[in-house]
Amino acid sequence: MRLFNDDGKSLGCLSIDSNTISALSRDRLEILKMICNEPSYPAELARKLKMPLQTIYYHIKILEKANLLEFVDYEERNGGIAKRYRSRAESLAIVINKTKWKESSITTKPVPKIIQPFIKDGFFDASIVIGSPEPHGKYRARGSEYGMLELAMYLGQHATFDFPLYSLDVRMNKELREKNLIVAGGPKVNTFVHDINDKLPIKFDEKNFIVKSEITGKKYEENVGVIELIKNPHNKNKKVLLIGGLNSHGTRAAVIALVKEKIDIKDEKMNHVVAGYDEDGDGVVDSIEILE
Repeated sequence: MRLFNDDGKSLGCLSIDSNTISALSRDRLEILKMICNEPSYPAELARKLKMPLQTIYYHIKILEKANLLEFVDYEERNGGIAKRYRSRAESLAIVINKTKWKESSITTKPVPKIIQPFIKDGFFDASIVIGSPEPHGKYRARGSEYGMLELAMYLGQHATFDFPLYSLDVRMNKELREKNLIVAGGPKVNTFVHDINDKLPIKFDEKNFIVKSEITGKKYEENVGVIELIKNPHNKNKKVLLIGGLNSHGTRAAVIALVKEKIDIKDEKMNHVVAGYDEDGDGVVDSIEILE
């Protein structure tokens, strides 16, 4: 759930009861604060908090049992396994009487599976990467993915967000590359798409300017878009959702397919090719066909 302040800003919030309160102490709250900002290993916490490592392990065991933190990942270190943890929320709310919950006038739509990896506790936990509007990259192209405005409105039905919502491809630093990302456009207008193209199951053939599927072996051209969900190549714990096309019409077709919920995740995988059509002849793609 979310905790809101008087300015309308919010934090992810975990409700706790009287049984969980006993798991909290000054030192354990400090641990939760630290791993809320960034997941950490016990050895890192021991060093930063100047505590014995065994004491940190003891506190983590209690917090984990109280369901106040969660395991993120691990790595092998010096012949052993080091686990990394994070807090389950940015704030805690003490529930004194569970019988007093009341119906709320606020209604929320279920979050479609395809965007669930990018929304945490009602907050947009990602960045949208669009091509710079200035000539840039190998093709000196300009980004013009106006269809992403509709995607932003779609996301707004399910999440709040912090500014800035987007990042330009030419300004992607290491920190941004390791986040959850929704990436717009093809490799001509978005250099980040060019960088991850070889990691995609459905690739852009930049030599012939076609889309080639390694799943079916088929090739596509003209107003074709792709929607692909993959692990972020720069951070295996994050996701990249590519909504792109051979041109702006293809990208718009991909946005329409997602916004109109024509596609969704199956078995945590999602790779589609769609074609866009201008049925009413006004120069704007308004209908799509799912090709695969």
